[in-house]
Amino acid sequence: RMYELSCFLPQEKDLKISVYDYDTLTRDEKVGETIIDLENRFLSRYGSHCGIPQQYWISGVNTWRDQLKPTQLLQNVAKFKGYAPPVLSGNGRKINYGGQDYTLEEAGELVICEERLALHILRTQGLVPEHVETRTLYSTFQPNISQGKLQMWVDVFPKSLGPPGPPFNITPRKAKKYILRVIVWNTKDVLLDEKSITGEEMSDIYVKGWMPGNEENKQKTDVHYRSLDGEGNFNWRFVFPFDYLPAEQLCLVSKKEHFWSLDKTEFRIPPKLIIQIWDNDKFSLDDYLGKTSNTN
Repeated sequence: RMYELSCFLPQEKDLKISVYDYDTLTRDEKVGETIIDLENRFLSRYGSHCGIPQQYWISGVNTWRDQLKPTQLLQNVAKFKGYAPPVLSGNGRKINYGGQDYTLEEAGELVICEERLALHILRTQGLVPEHVETRTLYSTFQPNISQGKLQMWVDVFPKSLGPPGPPFNITPRKAKKYILRVIVWNTKDVLLDEKSITGEEMSDIYVKGWMPGNEENKQKTDVHYRSLDGEGNFNWRFVFPFDYLPAEQLCLVSKKEHFWSLDKTEFRIPPKLIIQIWDNDKFSLDDYLGKTSNTN
């Protein structure tokens, strides 16, 4: 989730972020908190108010979000370090900065864009790169003991420079619904686990299948009785609906961890199909004969 707040520096310089344990019937309990000095970040000479991205984009999910473009940031860095202002030449192909020439070929850029070249130079100046912070949570009751970690990042934009770029869209990916159809046609060379009245080895074969995470949707075929050579004929279809995240190549499973749980928990597990062969018994537990699994 993204929060956008307004403040006045240095009067409101501390940003406090607290993590709570939610309770339905009782008061929520604070797990821990972390405090960020916004003034320190805003005045840092390393540009920690907004991390430097790896690429310069004017559209898409990684749209440039700083208020100043890379060429403007480079001018500010040059002024801070006492260098002459950067000089662009070659129709945006070359920039002279700090007495050194930088070209698009050195930056590995195929598109002629002075902003991308300026960004390449900025990334060599020791500025804070774009990253996700991992901050330690502390409690006032046990100030020296970590209460966990919080992954986040903070951007600080002065209103005097105008509105910043669009924020990152960190909405969780939505899984797509799929249906897996499995045709069980026949079996061959199955282990003969029983003996008939006449003393012949045989098995009453059936096939069971499911996807891990959806064990409640286990399915099985009918029984091929008295197979004498390990062959079983079925022509049976399994149908498994599931939710899949293509970007992560994982299945999304939502279910309650315990019967007393109020909310469902989401699990991400690799897509996998498990097929087992069993020998059917009427008066005892069925005998497990073998299995195969497929993740392709």
